[in-house]
Amino acid sequence: MIFGIFTKPQHVEKIVNFLNLETNLKYVISTKRWETEALIFDIGISYCFPWIINLHTKANKGRVWYNYHPAPLPECRGVNSYSKGLHKILRGKFPTVWRVTLHRMTDKVDAGPIISEKAFPLYSIPSNTQELGDCAHYHLFQLFKESIVRLTAKPLTGTQWKNMSPIHPNLHKEST
Repeated sequence: MIFGIFTKPQHVEKIVNFLNLETNLKYVISTKRWETEALIFDIGISYCFPWIINLHTKANKGRVWYNYHPAPLPECRGVNSYSKGLHKILRGKFPTVWRVTLHRMTDKVDAGPIISEKAFPLYSIPSNTQELGDCAHYHLFQLFKESIVRLTAKPLTGTQWKNMSPIHPNLHKEST
């Protein structure tokens, strides 16, 4: 099983270091838009990848794709999720708890079944979208570390996820 991980350049180092040091997963990683069609892999991962991935191409036939999204879904879909969320928080229309989301990808942006979420309190209202994004990205990477190995089982729904074994020990590296 090989993961194809597609992300922004600023996330590559932490993802590679974690996967190499803490897991036995096989993967390819890219920041390039069209490499979703070029590389060989079984499970697709969008980790804040800024491009829409066409799930119906010949290359994507039979692949399951997941997206790590740094905001609560379905409330804050799309690339402007921080501004949507902060707007709601500042107007008292959103709780001061933020969530990051792992969901299965479908044809609609950020609309697939939610697999897992990680909620965390905002102890004060973020001063701007950058601060909200910084908080979200810390927790999103924690969600990634907690969940990536389990995605080898290719869960399609949150219910399947909850019924799975919490870890796959053979894919985590032994501590020395």
